[in-house]
Amino acid sequence: MLLNGQRLNPIDSGSIDWSLIPLTSIERIEVMPGSGTVLYGDRSSGGVINIITKKTADTRYASVGVGSHGMRELSLQAGGATDSIDSSLYFQYGASDGWRTNSDQRRYALGGRINFLNEHDMHGFVDLAAFDEKLGFPGGLWRAEYLADPAQSRHPGDRSDRNGFRIRPGVMVNLSEDVALDADLVLSRDERSGFSDATNPVEQTRDLSRDFISFSPKLKIKHRLGGFSNHATVGYDYFRGTADSRTSPTGFQSYTQNASQTSHALYAQNIMALTEHLAWTLGMRVQRQRQSAEQSAYTDRFNTPQPAVSGHSVDTREAYETGMTYRTGDWKLYGRLGTSFRFPNTDELYGLDPLTWAPVFAIGLKPQHGIVYEVGATKKMTRGSVSLSVYQQNLKDEITSDPNGGNMNVGKTRRLGSELSAKLNITDTLHGNVGVTLEDAQIRAGAYAGREMPMVPGVQASAGLSWDASPDAVYAARLNHVGKRRYGDDYGNDAGYLSGYTTLDLIASWRIRDWKIDAKILNAADKRYAAYAGYGFNSGTFANDTFYYPADGRTFGVAARYDFR
Repeated sequence: MLLNGQRLNPIDSGSIDWSLIPLTSIERIEVMPGSGTVLYGDRSSGGVINIITKKTADTRYASVGVGSHGMRELSLQAGGATDSIDSSLYFQYGASDGWRTNSDQRRYALGGRINFLNEHDMHGFVDLAAFDEKLGFPGGLWRAEYLADPAQSRHPGDRSDRNGFRIRPGVMVNLSEDVALDADLVLSRDERSGFSDATNPVEQTRDLSRDFISFSPKLKIKHRLGGFSNHATVGYDYFRGTADSRTSPTGFQSYTQNASQTSHALYAQNIMALTEHLAWTLGMRVQRQRQSAEQSAYTDRFNTPQPAVSGHSVDTREAYETGMTYRTGDWKLYGRLGTSFRFPNTDELYGLDPLTWAPVFAIGLKPQHGIVYEVGATKKMTRGSVSLSVYQQNLKDEITSDPNGGNMNVGKTRRLGSELSAKLNITDTLHGNVGVTLEDAQIRAGAYAGREMPMVPGVQASAGLSWDASPDAVYAARLNHVGKRRYGDDYGNDAGYLSGYTTLDLIASWRIRDWKIDAKILNAADKRYAAYAGYGFNSGTFANDTFYYPADGRTFGVAARYDFR
């Protein structure tokens, strides 16, 4: 996940701090499927999503919204400009009582952007953001509980408080007519305090802090090589992140866990125009990462002293890509071949034993690596377009969760799939789109060879329809379907399939002078489903069982926004 080209993912597998993103300032979202390892590094084995925000201060608005389950929202943005500087400031507030018991949340976010303008050769900027959140964690439900009442919580006292900030200064300089330099620095920090009550196997508090710094200069170069026109990107990526946590279980000694990652990478990509219609892409990345982790000594619940453990690793990995793109008339044809890799995240070096809930330490995880093949075509038509692609991704040492606690490498996996998408302007005011993805994901080596990979649906599909009833009124409907898939952690394929689901969303938007009114009904059919469900040991029944994280039922919302001229 990127924000204006800079990674949002923390060094662990924790959630992205979405409160740092001013939603109403989003200009567009770019989705780049397939491996993006050459340009974006080790966390992009399956693709890249880049959120692009507006770069100027020309948006000034106030918005208020209300909805189901006590949802209320407020957002403001203001800006101004002088001859050489423009700036904007935004504020966001959101709260909800939640659909499930103990799923309430409250969040504040404040941020802005300052642009230092030079119309000729230089442009500098600073992005700023800070947030504060309080969340309830309702947790998962075992099968019988889920079927009886998906809105209940097994852990009504589990809470989390979060806060953090992100600062990103950058500069864009035209060094010459054919060479441009982009460079930015990111500093971020977030702190989280979690509380688990006595309904958990271990009542505890956990304090976590994460610090991150990155520096990413790159050159964009237009040049001629072998008589052909070329566009090259050459860059350097540096980042260092630390994650420090203290866990304090009730009734026995607390312990600390500390981990860090430091990464240096050099990369280059060149696109050569072989003819007016044919282009050749060639790229390479070399990334070296040092990782360290340690866990303090502690006394477990059986009053047995456990020693401190620590470890470190240094790995260097390379990634390559090559591809051809052919464009003629309304057709675009392409084929590409690329390699990828991913280092373990810091939290993947730790885990919990599912029976004793004692911490598990595993510095020995190998980086995963693999190769992806893809071919595809796009055809533009008078009233729309259609695209089709076929891909295969082969991975070695894929990093996954271990049902016995912690994480593990799976020797070999293979994903074979195809994607079909189409857009159609049915009339001048009626527009439709459809997409279908088919995928077969299998484990090809090791103890689980021949089994299906957990949580990979065989089919995903979506279809949307929008109607421009007038220049100031738009109505839309969207269907989303996710097929059946194996339960999380069920590498032996013992638990059967998690059911697929189909949801319907309805959206309407009206413009009245400087007012914009948006209304939505999400999951309009009130479908009961779980986007994620796992398979593990149920200490209540002393047997393996499936557990579910229920998705929201039917949700209503309406928002009114006023744009200041």
